[in-house]
Amino acid sequence: MATVTTAAPSAQQSTATRRIFNWRTRQMLLAFLFILPAIINFTVFRYIPIAASIRASFYEYSLLRGLGDFIGFDAYIRMASDDTFWKSLQVTSLFVLYKVPLQIVLSLALAVFLTRETFGAGIVRSAILTPMVTSVIVASIIWAMMYHSQQGLIQSILGVFGIPRQTFLSDASRALPAVTVMMIWKDLGFSFIILLAGLKAIPATYYEAALVDGANAWEAFRRVTIPLLMPVLMFVVVTQAVFSFQVFVPVYQMTRGGPLDATKVLVYYIYQQGFRFQDMGYASALSVVALIIMIVISYLLMRWLRPQT
Repeated sequence: MATVTTAAPSAQQSTATRRIFNWRTRQMLLAFLFILPAIINFTVFRYIPIAASIRASFYEYSLLRGLGDFIGFDAYIRMASDDTFWKSLQVTSLFVLYKVPLQIVLSLALAVFLTRETFGAGIVRSAILTPMVTSVIVASIIWAMMYHSQQGLIQSILGVFGIPRQTFLSDASRALPAVTVMMIWKDLGFSFIILLAGLKAIPATYYEAALVDGANAWEAFRRVTIPLLMPVLMFVVVTQAVFSFQVFVPVYQMTRGGPLDATKVLVYYIYQQGFRFQDMGYASALSVVALIIMIVISYLLMRWLRPQT
């Protein structure tokens, strides 16, 4: 009798364990099915091309002839003495340094200003978000027309204030800032909407407690808003830095890398090597180096902006 009595609870526990395991298995299978399209997308359009680029960087490769002779690390050795590569990397770094801080500051200021539900706030938000949904190529064409040295809208506005006509896209010292301004206008809505959502997620009790402690508006912003918004800021800064490092369309449409290579960013240089000069092996090596640089930048930014616990 004692043996039968002790076996019954053991059988019940085994049945309960199987029931829980089966439930967890079903939930995990369901979750996997939901993320399966994303996994397929990343595998087909991200990971496989990355692996193909790494392989192609070790060969003489062109789109017309396909893979040629194995050259090992020759493309990477060539890159070390390629002045144009270093120039394009410098131009890309300047573009990121110009664009990301200004965009974050402007979007944060607008998000703080438009957090309250005041009259007309919705209209202003819509106006800020409109460029985000505009095609980059369309925006580049319109801004190139606005920058035109003779008939551009910006020249007309300068003329109203008595300022003589200025050359923007054809001046080596102004071309990159001109492209930067256009891209800030284009991408401002993305960082704005993310930061606005982050601000609205901060409970009002923190500000009430800061007010009771005698903090003014600036102290509340510095000691309450910024620390609580830091995870959102980290996401915006990292994503915008990576996206800015990959800038291509406005450079291709507005300046073609000129004048005097003043706007020849790294991705445009990769395009030139791969599709214009038919040196796809060297372009693949450049792409691999660009990927490594973006991974390092993302890691450093996340370490720097990680919220302190």
